[in-house]
Amino acid sequence: MSTLSQVEKISQKYAVSAEEFIRSGVIMNLKEKQRLLQIERFEILSRYRTSNVEGLNQKITEGNAPEHPGWEDLIEIKNIQEEIKEIENDIRAL
Repeated sequence: MSTLSQVEKISQKYAVSAEEFIRSGVIMNLKEKQRLLQIERFEILSRYRTSNVEGLNQKITEGNAPEHPGWEDLIEIKNIQEEIKEIENDIRAL
């Protein structure tokens, strides 16, 4: 039996259309990815005892945090934030 047939069978069991069943599954998956990215962002920022990108940037600029790996972590956080925004857009699109 194909995966799509299985989804249709399971969705009927729970009285939900297959489309809505798939949609809600995709949204749940995206939210989990978003949650994991937020945890990663928090872990990086907590290493520098700050809560946002601006605080980390200021600490590095003022010499209160090491430039290496500070700049790399700053870039990583900005990339994570962009991924989170993309996920939010994808969820809205659904």
